[in-house]
Amino acid sequence: MQSLNFNYQHPPFEKTIQLYGDRAGGQGNFDFAGLAELRDIQVVLLKGNSDSLIQPADWRRFLRLINLAQRLKKPIVLWNLSIVNVISNQYHTSLALGTAIHDTTLRLLRIPYPIISIFDENYIRMSVVDKELGWMDGKVIVKPDEEIFTEESELKQENLKIVGTSSEISNQIIDLIRLLSNIDQDVLIGNRLESFHLYTENNCKFN
Repeated sequence: MQSLNFNYQHPPFEKTIQLYGDRAGGQGNFDFAGLAELRDIQVVLLKGNSDSLIQPADWRRFLRLINLAQRLKKPIVLWNLSIVNVISNQYHTSLALGTAIHDTTLRLLRIPYPIISIFDENYIRMSVVDKELGWMDGKVIVKPDEEIFTEESELKQENLKIVGTSSEISNQIIDLIRLLSNIDQDVLIGNRLESFHLYTENNCKFN
């Protein structure tokens, strides 16, 4: 992968390196995708927007960064990326996109390092967020108002941190990474696979 925008500022991370490169063409549409550092903890970071994960190039870039996280043994932080929602709506739209989604999702589910999902105040589709929470290893939600998840879903959540402002996200990321890094890797993957298939079994299949 090619490196551009070295130390590009992306709060709350102190250091970031945005990474590109796709031999098949296209860089993928993300606000940020690359390496990031927060208080000496390095992660692979993908920050999405409303146009993320709707083209094969998005998923190919995602897959490359998952493989990078595997090689470097780093956690993955997904910011404003609604994986389950996109899979449900986009998986069968084209062969190229379906293949890219399938390959990337299988690789993501089996990575032996923590995956943390963040939804900040800029992500307003809380009904989508609610569906995402169950399968991520750790999750941070910025909820500055009184908007409430359903009682049923909230009772099921483990390692869920709800904060009032984005300034509180960094502490929660650090705490979750430290907590999840102490879990046996086979247990981490097994819990993730079980939860993901529970959330997607009515929408699409992954073999």
